[in-house]
Amino acid sequence: MRGTLFRLYPQSTEAFSEPELIAVSPPPGTIGPGPSDGRMAVVDAVDKQPYDPPGLRPPFRGPVRPPAMPDADGHFHTIPVGTPQFLQAHLYGSVRLTLDVWEKYLGHPVRWLDTADNPHLELVPLVNWSNAHSGFGFLETGVKVNDEGEPQLFCLNLDVVAHETGHTVLFAELGVPSQARLTPQFLAFHESIADVSALLTAMHFEAVIMRVLSETSGNLYVLNDFNRIGELSSTQQIRVADNTMTLADVADLELSPTGEWIDPTGQGRNAHALAQPLTGAIFDFLVDLFQEALVRRGMIDPDLDARGWQREEVEAAMDQLAEGYGERFALFADDFRDCLVEARDLVGSCIGLMLERVDIDDLTFGHVAGVLLEAVTERVSDHAATQLAAYFDWRGIEPVWTAGAVARRMLARGPRYSALRPFAHQAADVRRLGHLACCRPWRRADRGQAMGINQIIHADHRRPG
Repeated sequence: MRGTLFRLYPQSTEAFSEPELIAVSPPPGTIGPGPSDGRMAVVDAVDKQPYDPPGLRPPFRGPVRPPAMPDADGHFHTIPVGTPQFLQAHLYGSVRLTLDVWEKYLGHPVRWLDTADNPHLELVPLVNWSNAHSGFGFLETGVKVNDEGEPQLFCLNLDVVAHETGHTVLFAELGVPSQARLTPQFLAFHESIADVSALLTAMHFEAVIMRVLSETSGNLYVLNDFNRIGELSSTQQIRVADNTMTLADVADLELSPTGEWIDPTGQGRNAHALAQPLTGAIFDFLVDLFQEALVRRGMIDPDLDARGWQREEVEAAMDQLAEGYGERFALFADDFRDCLVEARDLVGSCIGLMLERVDIDDLTFGHVAGVLLEAVTERVSDHAATQLAAYFDWRGIEPVWTAGAVARRMLARGPRYSALRPFAHQAADVRRLGHLACCRPWRRADRGQAMGINQIIHADHRRPG
């Protein structure tokens, strides 16, 4: 394996009792004690309260624990599990792996926002707090007791770390809009792509890929380690990528002028809830590309490709569908794995291109959808863009096209995509019936404005609990 070796847990649950050996991109010998490099450094602070900019912010100047040290060959994979140094190495390795994933899909190195003031991203593995958050110049994690009474260290939870790293990457790539042009859907877009960051990073673990495929036999709409985001135990997760949320379901959410979310239902919903329709459409698209690859390679019969079925057809055939997937996965496990990796990388590549082009001023999901459909047309196919447009349409997201958009012209010539219905919705119908268990120049903004938007994004995280 090329790169520097770490051992990382794909999830912090009993499903993965042993960490997986992972190589991150910096060559052996280039990562120093901490771990640290030219872009980030672990600071294992003793008895630290969470940062709360613009007051309490990096750098930390108090006492720290002894740092994780590389072995004689420059690797960190021999550090014993259960030691403070393992927590340090795990946090660094998780952030670095997530950054590697993003840089692959973006096609260029990510440069942190505000690098003049924060040359290093400060990584703090343990703070006195039951949550995790990131901000300009830092990413830090606490500990939470899950519904089974077990303490969960967020520095060992890849989903949580990859989500927070996703926020940091988005700020680096997109900057921030001015206060006058900040929209609630920009904040929800941040949460959605941060969740996708967690999803795509988890899909770079062979143990996760093979576990998911073996347990679902390729039916990714069964609740599994892909579509759980921020899992705390085998039965508790923060969000699910396989969801049937539409914009109409969250239309009553509002953002006050002071940055507080107003939920008239009293459920405490916020940007995470508003993000669900966009996240769900992207997950539908990933599954669609996976199924498309399976059909193209002859791994499943076209009759088992349920994307165009109506609810009654899914209900009648669900047992047969599950059996059919299972039989074929038993025969073609490696091919199923290759199809899933192909779908993963196509989605990542399209999102990377979308981030290069999207305008964050006055951002809406419609603008995101329009740019993403153009990216899919260029990177995948007209057919794939038509399918994704159907998923946006069902979620209530109407694409806003740029002038002369290739995808807009293509869709205008194609069939009425709104007649299609995502399999996510079809499978949800069946579940209810009890039949089924899913470097360009960056935008610069005033530092105070940037920090203010970051505080809004993480406002719900800043309440100790």
